[in-house]
Amino acid sequence: MDKGAKRSEGKKSLVQFIKFALVGASNSAVDYVVSFIVTKLLRLITAGGWVKYAAKIIGYACGVLNSYIWNSRWTFREERKQDKREIISFIAVNLTVLLVSLGLIFLFNNVFNIDDWWNASSFPQWLKSIIDGELFCTLLSTVICIPLNFILNKLFVFKAEDKKTKA
Repeated sequence: MDKGAKRSEGKKSLVQFIKFALVGASNSAVDYVVSFIVTKLLRLITAGGWVKYAAKIIGYACGVLNSYIWNSRWTFREERKQDKREIISFIAVNLTVLLVSLGLIFLFNNVFNIDDWWNASSFPQWLKSIIDGELFCTLLSTVICIPLNFILNKLFVFKAEDKKTKA
């Protein structure tokens, strides 16, 4: 691959990463709104600690669906195949990244005690009232998982056709 092709591929990947991040923001919004609405609806029917978890699962699933639709039609439009392999790979990648994210949050909270560090830090109180230690750990996990999710999607889900195998 010559320098011009490498530069062009690098620019394409950067644009895809920006699109991927924008789609990720919309996924978070869909997840939050659906989780909020489902929580309110379920609490009208029943009370119980399980409600927030059920709502979160439904919200997360809606966010993943939103992600697949936008990433396959916008971010990775040229690479998409929309076949069973792609859909199964997409779900597998998202579940893997979810597990990594949960693991990181656990480590940040319970092993490294980053939540305690954040809460005891000298950052302004108004900021710490908006972002508590637990949310800080979640955001830190997100900063790590966004590039991981992008890389795994690019390598395993929406991978470009190899020109050698086409010929």
